[in-house]
Amino acid sequence: MAKCRPKSSAASRCRPRMKLRGEQRLPRGRMVAAYSRNLGSTMAFSHVIFDLDGTILNTIEDLARACNHVCEQHGWPTFSIDSYRYKVGNGMLKLVERFMPAEYAGDERMFSQAFAEFRSYYDEHKEDHTAPYPGISTMLDALREEGVTLAVLTNKDHAAAAPLVQRYFGDRFSLVQGCTATFPPKPAAPITLHVLAQLGVKPSNVLYVGDSNVDVQTGHNAGLAVAGVTWGFRGRAELEAEGADFIAEQPEDIVNIVRSACVH
Repeated sequence: MAKCRPKSSAASRCRPRMKLRGEQRLPRGRMVAAYSRNLGSTMAFSHVIFDLDGTILNTIEDLARACNHVCEQHGWPTFSIDSYRYKVGNGMLKLVERFMPAEYAGDERMFSQAFAEFRSYYDEHKEDHTAPYPGISTMLDALREEGVTLAVLTNKDHAAAAPLVQRYFGDRFSLVQGCTATFPPKPAAPITLHVLAQLGVKPSNVLYVGDSNVDVQTGHNAGLAVAGVTWGFRGRAELEAEGADFIAEQPEDIVNIVRSACVH
């Protein structure tokens, strides 16, 4: 269980408010913009659940190359790597739908073919350019040293997500849950509630960490506090607009958020 720091200053106390609290000074002079909904009487985070793509792994180039490979095979327009930051986030089915030309909307045969081609290529090339963001492994180790249990919840297909997590992070995570046919994808609550049940934890003791509006919705739909990370695919403006409870500008800010959580 994460412990509170001594209440020696206002910056070390948790005070739920409905609006921006302004910049909260954290150790080492770093700044985190903290937001709070009415999160109840406790904000002690014993568990942290992470999104994968754009949060702990930078996967955008391998995803973009797989999408553009399919487009090239069919003579369709391709897209810049940067543009794919706004196409990912809702799962691989939606990603394929977004890069296919509009003229194929509703064409199930072509969609199935494109999806199969994408999955095949991505499976072979998903580690070509993918890597953890700087500081992620150190942050995860620091959380584990605090006694925090870690998990991953992602809209990436489970068959692709689990090997990537194992490849880059070893056994740091107690649970990895990717998208399956059993549950609707994030931000719908059932898959998040399933993860909480598997972990045996209450929503009030969980911090969800992600990089997009989908991630903020995912956490809030299941009653979780959410930390939005600015180093991912979307950025601060989208996270603030969606109502993220905390904004992290670098990985160590996640550790500081957990450490500063307190019972009030």
